[in-house]
Amino acid sequence: MVKRNILVGIGNSKKKNPYEAAKEAVAEALQTCPKPTFSIVYTNSDLDQNGFLKGLNEILGTNWVGCSADKMFNSKAGYDPELSISVLCMQSEYMHFSVEVAEKYRDNPQKRGFESIKKAMKNIKGNEYLDSYIQFTRTKKEKYEDIVRTPPYFILTFIRGLTINKEGKTISGNESEFLSGILEYTGPNIPMFGGSASSSLEEYEKGRATNYQFANGKLYLEAAVVIFVVTDIYFATIVNHGYVLTSDYAAVTKLDKNGYEILSLNGKDPISEYCRILGVDKKDYLRDSYKNSFSRPFGLVLEDGNSVVREAVPNPDKKSLHSNFRLHKNILLNVLSFDKKKTLETMRRSMENLTTLESDKKPEIAFFCNCSGRRPLVKDLEKKDVENLKKKFPTLNFFGFYSFGEVGSTKTMAALLHSQTVTALTIFNDLLTK
Repeated sequence: MVKRNILVGIGNSKKKNPYEAAKEAVAEALQTCPKPTFSIVYTNSDLDQNGFLKGLNEILGTNWVGCSADKMFNSKAGYDPELSISVLCMQSEYMHFSVEVAEKYRDNPQKRGFESIKKAMKNIKGNEYLDSYIQFTRTKKEKYEDIVRTPPYFILTFIRGLTINKEGKTISGNESEFLSGILEYTGPNIPMFGGSASSSLEEYEKGRATNYQFANGKLYLEAAVVIFVVTDIYFATIVNHGYVLTSDYAAVTKLDKNGYEILSLNGKDPISEYCRILGVDKKDYLRDSYKNSFSRPFGLVLEDGNSVVREAVPNPDKKSLHSNFRLHKNILLNVLSFDKKKTLETMRRSMENLTTLESDKKPEIAFFCNCSGRRPLVKDLEKKDVENLKKKFPTLNFFGFYSFGEVGSTKTMAALLHSQTVTALTIFNDLLTK
């Protein structure tokens, strides 16, 4: 019988009383993971977060983190838009977690990112004997080509996402700058997974967006949570989306001083020029601007030929475009094209890629962060992506949420804030000494 180096438990609840929902979800998760060493929680942002907090703390104590989500999905519940809360409990002597919270980090996001990961790494409490033995044995048994590919650490992060203030203005979460601060301290090659705390997409489309973060048994409104993880277990990260490159390009020729508002594309009115490239009438575009923007978003082409999505949507004044990512003047962006089949198979493709690379290992738990902007493009088919994953990997435990921003890295790409994308982290049952 194969030894279980990590145990996981997943619990959910549809109850609308947050306190009762939290207790029900935790109780279900504890059935297969009775003594968790760390837990992650996603909540419905429309419900009372203090109720969730009370119920979670009563059972889990304070050793957990989480955030509010647009929608949740996992191997227990599938994709269910009625979920109030989802809980993942983990138990392993081979993984150690150090949590740091950066409150009101937007005052100086890059500096706070630097400071937060520095503190989290300084305060990590591992098992010096076990961890040292694993690394010593690994050096004796493994080839350096394998050691280099999987370091004994990674980062999780849940960052305040975009909000909309009382005046109807969209306020960026400054996630990219916060991540830049983290990488300034660690260097670019550390694996990372996470996402932005979010409201529901439906509320956002109505001009309302508030989100919440949790850490150390506390509730936050304007924080970034960073978790430094030391692990003796194999893991892997990956990033995928459902778009293809086209021959259409746009140069960002004018921005506001902060780099988030596109004031000119190709030297012209940004919305009119975007519509020209898309081949749609401006009135038709504005009638369903989110769907149009998500169907043909901007994309930044990387050195390896892959692309990262950098979509932009009209501001309320309908005179400029708002990007959730800081851009730079004269940057050249491809106008990507949506591929429905690729989108509905993104999670399955991600796991196929990972398990092909690590074919001799058993995946124990897969974490997914899916962009909320994917939902309007596959409306009423959100379950299909989950079903495609479960059909290919029927015994896989997975735990995911829909977010307004996805954090992820690959073996060839440093951690970035993504959009219209699926980022994933898979933890295997195999020790690094295998």
